[in-house]
Amino acid sequence: VADIPNHRDSSALSLDTTTNQLVTAPTGNPSVLQWGFALEYSTLYLTNRFTGGPPKEEPLNQLVPLVEFGFQTPLSPGGQTSATVNPGLSYVMDTWQIAAEAAIPLDHNAGKVVGARIQFVLFIDDAIPKLFGKPLISEHPIFGKSDPADAD
Repeated sequence: VADIPNHRDSSALSLDTTTNQLVTAPTGNPSVLQWGFALEYSTLYLTNRFTGGPPKEEPLNQLVPLVEFGFQTPLSPGGQTSATVNPGLSYVMDTWQIAAEAAIPLDHNAGKVVGARIQFVLFIDDAIPKLFGKPLISEHPIFGKSDPADAD
C-alpha cells in the first residue's frame, strides 16, 4: 500500500514545553510504501487430532496464531526502510474477529519501544446478509441478466 498524502504539510497539536499549552505545529506528510507478509496457522485443523480431553472444539477452532512482518519504505530520496515483527493471536467468529499483537522493532528506524495493537473487525457482509447477499447490478445493459440461472 502506498500512502501518498494530498498535501505536503499539515498541522498537528503539540505541547509547548515553555507554556505547557497545546499549540498548532506544522508537520511533514511523507510518502511511504507499506509492505509486508504474515505467517498464520488456523488451529481448526488441530481439533480432529485431539483424542484426549478438552479442548475438542471451542475455542481452539477459532484461534489463529500469527506473526506479521511489516515494513515501511519512504518514497522520498534518502529515506531508510523500517521493520517490525508483530506476533499475536486472533479469535475468529462467523461475523467478527478480534486480534492482539505486539509490535517489536527490528531496526533503529522503527524505534526502540515495544508496542501493542488490538484490532476488532466486523464482517458486515456476514452480519447483515440481506443487505449484501444479492448482486449490486441485477441486469447488465449488454450481457443481460447477471445470474446464468436467471437466463431464459
